[in-house]
Amino acid sequence: MLISSRENPLIKEAAALVADKKARRTSGLFVAEGARLCSEACKSGAKVLRLFVTEEAEKKYPEYLSSLLSEAKEVYNITCSVAEKISDTKTPQGVFAVCKMEEKPLDFNENGLFVLLSNLQDPGNIGTILRTCEAMAVKGVLLCGCADCYSPKVLRGTMGCIFRLPIKVFSETAEALALLKENGIETYASALAENALLLPSVKFSKKSCVLIGNEGNGLEHGVIEACDNVVMIPMPGKAESLNAASAAAIMIYSAAMQK
Repeated sequence: MLISSRENPLIKEAAALVADKKARRTSGLFVAEGARLCSEACKSGAKVLRLFVTEEAEKKYPEYLSSLLSEAKEVYNITCSVAEKISDTKTPQGVFAVCKMEEKPLDFNENGLFVLLSNLQDPGNIGTILRTCEAMAVKGVLLCGCADCYSPKVLRGTMGCIFRLPIKVFSETAEALALLKENGIETYASALAENALLLPSVKFSKKSCVLIGNEGNGLEHGVIEACDNVVMIPMPGKAESLNAASAAAIMIYSAAMQK
């Protein structure tokens, strides 16, 4: 079936899912855009309810679309004009998958490293950190008061790892900290503090969680106080601080290499 009207109800629904966090959370659905990202969603077991694809995309990305076309419950051809209506990018590839949100549960029973992100708002930072987490075999990620992980920019930044990583969303960092303590996870706050332990000499416990704070303000004082340890990255250069994603990468790598 070809959809050529930008006012088609299915297209209007998809456009709302792209633009509005509330629409995503209310429906439990999100839109993945791009041939590779949609393919990663499908290969990782995400339920693809609807696939929208232009004729040009079918010819250009057959290797990515083969599994999508067979796995998607509904497939619609769309015009380039309709693709622009759904897209969050300037030059859409013409491939969109409406998928169901399905959180993979956190497993605290085995030894390993977890990561807690508190109040991060930059989608690029969140996406980059999630990719680092998957690369370093992090057991799970706790997102507390952060930008929506199913927003288009975060999804693109994850390069598909969001479909494989166990992720749990919390409105408050305190709630996540309580869950970690309940499960015997030792917490390590990344913060600039006089009494902080210095990497790389920190010995991380077998069950541990690294906490990374807001891009501008870092972790809240109360959160730092509630953690078992405070860790600081030595900076011999002139920079006063590191980008949140860079700090996270160093912290996560340091902890993961001890596992």
